[in-house]
Amino acid sequence: MQAETLAGLMGLAGAVVGAGGALLGGYLQQHHQAKTAKEQRRDERRYTAGQAALEMLIRFRHASMKRTEDVDSALAFSEALVEFVTTFDAALYVVPDGDEMRRRVLGTIGLAAGYMEPHHPNSEDKSWIDTCCKEAIGVLSAFLREEPLPEPSQRFLEQHEIMRARRRAQVDPS
Repeated sequence: MQAETLAGLMGLAGAVVGAGGALLGGYLQQHHQAKTAKEQRRDERRYTAGQAALEMLIRFRHASMKRTEDVDSALAFSEALVEFVTTFDAALYVVPDGDEMRRRVLGTIGLAAGYMEPHHPNSEDKSWIDTCCKEAIGVLSAFLREEPLPEPSQRFLEQHEIMRARRRAQVDPS
């Protein structure tokens, strides 16, 4: 083979390899950008949905602390409770990668509801709801900060035991 032909073939091979590398590089860059954009949208959705749930939890806590036995207060609390029950879990379910957080927060709020006296608020109920809300706020906040979820607080565990004992006494007064 003549030197000119060999040089031309080598140039052609170089151009093919260069073009293939450029195409592969373009594909990899586009793939990386798409992945980064998807992660960014996911993080934004995580934060926005988590923040919405946190705001609902704070509003519910506020409404429960203002609750008294008068009719207007009971109505305001009932409305807050309905809004909370119908929207809070939906806000949590759209949070990506939040299975453990959802389990902990919904479990804590479920405990608050389980021991609550809806028609006769008392300071013990308010304290229990407040403790549960604080516990759920702590878990949700840690999740939003992307920190490990905290263990249940000592106050929550103690208050839970008090409420369980109270419920047992109501069921079996002997």
